[in-house]
Amino acid sequence: MIAVWGLLIGLPLLAFGGALVFFPETARRFSMWYRTSKVVAAVLTTIAWCWTAYECDTIGIDAFDAVTKAFPGELWILAVVLSFLTYHWMPKNLPVRALTGIMMLVPAALFRTTHAYRPPQGTLFAAVDLFVIVAYIGAIIGMYGMFYPWRLEKGLDAVLARRWASAALGAALSAAGIALVAIGFAL
Repeated sequence: MIAVWGLLIGLPLLAFGGALVFFPETARRFSMWYRTSKVVAAVLTTIAWCWTAYECDTIGIDAFDAVTKAFPGELWILAVVLSFLTYHWMPKNLPVRALTGIMMLVPAALFRTTHAYRPPQGTLFAAVDLFVIVAYIGAIIGMYGMFYPWRLEKGLDAVLARRWASAALGAALSAAGIALVAIGFAL
């Protein structure tokens, strides 16, 4: 299962990082297309709300369950309704906002897998810890991006405007992506 996570997280990092290094103009055009794509906004918003419903359904906290499980299917109906309302009421910056929402959801699912690969106590650092570090960084970026997606867009624009910054970010993302894929298949 950790190999699947390595592919799910590592390949997009590697692809976007490689584009930043070798094709910065293409990465800039992709970024502009992504921000304005209504299809991307709809798909990612629906994924984010359905994943949120799943996490709320499986969290197992009695206080949440009393509210969220008042009648069968309530969470899934809410996910569909909230997806529709979010898409129609918050279209500005929605692709970035939806992606950052997903980035906040990744650690909950990922940590259920990484827990099984933790070495015995006393080990300072294990290879699986790279997944944990990347997930926490993604969650922090996700929290910021949910509230300030336009700032993430401006930040990426600033990086893409400078060739050296684009190459540096791309190299870091590519290295992280390669490491996650390699570790995922090695464990």
